[in-house]
Amino acid sequence: MAIPSYVPGLPVKHAALAGFKQVELPDKERVQPLWTIPPPDRTAELVEYLRGKARVLRNGPGLHPGWLDARNAEGELDLVVEHMWQEVCATLLGTALRPVTGPERDPAQQTAAAETAREWGDGLGVRVALHAGPDADLRDRCRELVGRVRGRDPELDLFLDLYDIGNADAAVARALLGWREVGTLAEWRTVTLLGGSFPWGAKELKDHDLTEWPRAEWQVWQLVRDRMEPQGPKITYGDYSTVHARSGDAPPGGGIFYEKPRYTTAEHFLIGKGAQWGRGEESLMKTLAARIVDDPEFRTSRSDGERWLQNQADPAVRTNPGNPSVWVEKGHIQHLTFVADQTREPDR
Repeated sequence: MAIPSYVPGLPVKHAALAGFKQVELPDKERVQPLWTIPPPDRTAELVEYLRGKARVLRNGPGLHPGWLDARNAEGELDLVVEHMWQEVCATLLGTALRPVTGPERDPAQQTAAAETAREWGDGLGVRVALHAGPDADLRDRCRELVGRVRGRDPELDLFLDLYDIGNADAAVARALLGWREVGTLAEWRTVTLLGGSFPWGAKELKDHDLTEWPRAEWQVWQLVRDRMEPQGPKITYGDYSTVHARSGDAPPGGGIFYEKPRYTTAEHFLIGKGAQWGRGEESLMKTLAARIVDDPEFRTSRSDGERWLQNQADPAVRTNPGNPSVWVEKGHIQHLTFVADQTREPDR
């Protein structure tokens, strides 16, 4: 397999699927997503829901290298073992996706994921949650997992998942401690540090304005990389693109949405907060997009994400301001394109 230089954690949702499909890069195989299936709504029948997600992956990015995590369906473990890892995964056999497990998961899930990895033939992802730092049993549980799957002989890819990053210094400490606990338990084929700082809602954003929001995950990765790589493995950069880390784990539902164009610069997100969507308020999208396009770090026409913002900003072009799915999709396109370039030659 090509060793990734960037692993975006993306939810199996339309905006992320459509956004990734539109990313145009000469070496796109170096960008290998970790796809997470969101939980279904309460009325969904689980097996058919999972089959549907498998089909959209098969027809979309499934032929592109990456990983697939179905942790949000594992509450119904018997169904997951019987259906997700048999019927549903049969849909994805022959794709370039790899299943994912973790030390906190049921032994039946770990075994089923390892067996699927053996059938698919391209490795197994091990996702270690470090939301609040390693717990006292992490090393023992990870050792048991590695012992359980070793007999099926998959190559193992490690994800140190910081999830939602607030304080960068605390996140660096969690990452380094997590590596000390699990780093020596296997010969990991790849090691990815994953985390995100994009805000969940709009309360923290300036009304009718742009907010410059630090990309804490970028800073954390640089610090961890510089601490670990002189004596250890190469650390692949991972983030949650321009959505909150919770996006792949949150059930579908309503909420209040504001016009929210988003843009990624070297160290920040530029996030707009315009009119409340669906309430008949006068759109502020053209004003917000113009502010983004005028930023010194704006990359003119680099991707469809930039071109969309340029059209929105142009007073001579009549445009529709879009909807929440469009804003997320365009945000993914520009972010994934930019970070693929940014991680190709990291600033050391």
